[in-house]
Amino acid sequence: MAKRDPQRTEKLRRAVRYMLEHGTLVQGSQTRLAEHFKVTRQRVHQIVVEERREVVRGAAGEGGPLMEAATADPAQPSWRAS
Repeated sequence: MAKRDPQRTEKLRRAVRYMLEHGTLVQGSQTRLAEHFKVTRQRVHQIVVEERREVVRGAAGEGGPLMEAATADPAQPSWRAS
């Protein structure tokens, strides 16, 4: 099996992200993207699922554990005595 081309994958991710953000990812789009980028439809679907997660995570304002650690005040404990 051939190794995945990272440049092609990044271009595909950008296209999928654009389509998700603009609401143009409709039925049949994944097949067309697979044909255009010369990858399998399953690979396109995998990228669509990953990008949907990223879009949802970005919209929810979640920064992940690294962002939480960077914004936490180290002088204040995470628990509070009542």
